[in-house]
Amino acid sequence: MPINANWSRWIFASVIQHFDARKADLFLYVEGEHRETEGKPNVMELRMDGPYTTEVSKNYFRVFIEVNVLIQTAVLNVDLYQHRTNIGAAEAAFTNSILLYKLGGLAGDTGDLVGCLRLESDWRGRERVQTSDFGLVRPNTPVLQATIEGHYEIFLEV
Repeated sequence: MPINANWSRWIFASVIQHFDARKADLFLYVEGEHRETEGKPNVMELRMDGPYTTEVSKNYFRVFIEVNVLIQTAVLNVDLYQHRTNIGAAEAAFTNSILLYKLGGLAGDTGDLVGCLRLESDWRGRERVQTSDFGLVRPNTPVLQATIEGHYEIFLEV
């Protein structure tokens, strides 16, 4: 049996819902939306790579995704720590699990729980969320940038 054609949509919609509920004071922009971030000093841009799907046994699949968040903080000379506050809010959104629901707005998207995406662990068995702070990317543009990335997996059956 082939991969369920709904999985990609359900995963993407569930990831959006998860991060939207945990964005704190950040403006959430999802890759693919009409970009309306003008005038927003603290932006969380959400991206997802995958799903990468492997059939580990007949009709049983390992599904792996990469969740990437870009943080953009306008330098307003008001709060020296605002960028790190924004990074911390995004890091906290990378919980050890993301509930996967049948979401997406189509007829079969009932909102029912499918399962739980689990944060991948590093070689020591601990969950790993990786932060890269790029600081001021362009000297003449007063915007600080950082990325936060985490990898999640789930096993699904068709």
